[in-house]
Amino acid sequence: MGLIEGDQRSRPLRWGSPSAVMVYLLLAAVAFSPLPPSSVLADDLVGADGEGGAGAAAGSIVLDVYVEAEGRALIIGYLEAEPEGLAFLEGAELFYDEDTRELYAKSSGLTSTLGDETRLEFEADLGWNECHLAFYLPKDAAMLAVSCSEGLEYSFSKTEDSMKVEVLGYEVEGIGVVIDYNLTGY
Repeated sequence: MGLIEGDQRSRPLRWGSPSAVMVYLLLAAVAFSPLPPSSVLADDLVGADGEGGAGAAAGSIVLDVYVEAEGRALIIGYLEAEPEGLAFLEGAELFYDEDTRELYAKSSGLTSTLGDETRLEFEADLGWNECHLAFYLPKDAAMLAVSCSEGLEYSFSKTEDSMKVEVLGYEVEGIGVVIDYNLTGY
């Protein structure tokens, strides 16, 4: 008996199976729902008094940050807060859709260089229910150090075309990420 004949056990989500079709239909229904994500997550945006008072968290911040060798950054993602006053967006060209909460920004203010060393500094001082940041550094970046504010954890990996630093946290008071790297390679 070959490997293929011996591995004919039932799998719940084959492409053509009825259960797979139902899953895809459910995902499509949610994706094309007329409710914007902000109304579903509105409880994250208001305090106990319903007015967004003290103790209210800003909600979620889910961003991909693509950094060029020259230090410019493209920031794409989802932000459940008003972008005005967020340190990482100071001086950035940005587009923010208040209905979908999608953010697109270009910034030269996240990085600074001293010789061969580059420092990326990312700050968002609000309280956040969820933080998921992915920083894509140039492929020839050699990691020197990563530090994050309390409640955040990071990991990094090297891919064919970039160095990725991923930062995650839940129920955090302010976000601070500093990444030091060298562009001369290994």
